[in-house]
Amino acid sequence: MARTDIQQVQAVINSARNILITFPRSKALIAVGSSLALAIFLENLGKRTDIVSTDFELPSNLRFLPNVKRIASQPVSLRKFIISLNLANKRLKDLSYSLEKEKLNIYITPEQGSFTGEDLTTQSSDFAYDLIITLDTPDLNSLGSLFQDNTEFFYQTTIINIDNNAHNEHFGQVNLIDFNLASSAELIMEIIETTKPELLNANIATCLYTSLTMASKNFTSPQVTPRTLEKASKLITLGARREEVVTHLLRTKKLPTLKLWGRVLARLKSDSARKLVWSVLTPEDFIKSGADESDLPGVVEDLILGAVEAKTVVIIYEKNPGYTSVYLHAGIGRRADDLLKPFAPQGDQHTAYTTLTNCSVIEAEKKIIDYIKSILKPLE
Repeated sequence: MARTDIQQVQAVINSARNILITFPRSKALIAVGSSLALAIFLENLGKRTDIVSTDFELPSNLRFLPNVKRIASQPVSLRKFIISLNLANKRLKDLSYSLEKEKLNIYITPEQGSFTGEDLTTQSSDFAYDLIITLDTPDLNSLGSLFQDNTEFFYQTTIINIDNNAHNEHFGQVNLIDFNLASSAELIMEIIETTKPELLNANIATCLYTSLTMASKNFTSPQVTPRTLEKASKLITLGARREEVVTHLLRTKKLPTLKLWGRVLARLKSDSARKLVWSVLTPEDFIKSGADESDLPGVVEDLILGAVEAKTVVIIYEKNPGYTSVYLHAGIGRRADDLLKPFAPQGDQHTAYTTLTNCSVIEAEKKIIDYIKSILKPLE
């Protein structure tokens, strides 16, 4: 009998020892909680687990989650380079090294005679991880430099691909995709419940409830079903700290975030025919508000919820002179990465970002908005 998708996931996890969990930077708001929940569960199974997301910046409203600071923006090392010295005929007397500009010099002294190049061999170790689990990742390119700089690792390592996006490219050896769900957190909950339900503790429940709340826009999304609400209720029964989640995600807006929100609104512009909304921020805006880039995704989420005409939202901001960044969120029927295609964006069809060098925020606004308007047809 053929295995179900969940059973395939269980079999692959059981055989793995070192697991890398990853998600796109653009999906941090919905994937952080899920990744932490999955990591806690896997470690309770005896697996070594790391979480990495390219250029990750922790959203300020998620800092309350357990062990959230463990999420790294890049892996320490995926592979080791090994230099082997044959000691069969000569005994080692001394070993030292020095750094000379960009060169490493290794000094090896035998007790007698000398070593030659024939005594040396080099090789690369096995990869540091034998399993990759991707969350909320529509395609591998959306993982940014983690994938682009390590394609051999991704192509030679088993991938479990977990998502609820209908546009997912099914790039994994095992693909756990259900686009009838409001969040991939529901899939992780199913994995845990069918593997070792007794491991679903209060910390895991809180992390999953956080991702479910963010992904469902506080349970107002059209994708929310009775099944979603049932899972949310069960998570609370299992110890999810609902009041803590609600307080940090919905009730508490820190003063710096509110100030940044005000500066975004003060310069808000729109093209109603294209349902395009955008704003610009200067270095002074970040300094005076006390906010940082990690606050921008939350600002954009609030803007999407509060403005019906905001089908595409663009924030153009300059944190350092001459370096202007662009954060773009596209609604259903539009691709964020296509809307920034000439500007070498990172991201996926929902959220993309890029940086323009030697370009002021005013120059970047004209370039970006003019291009988007040129390819977006006015809506009837």
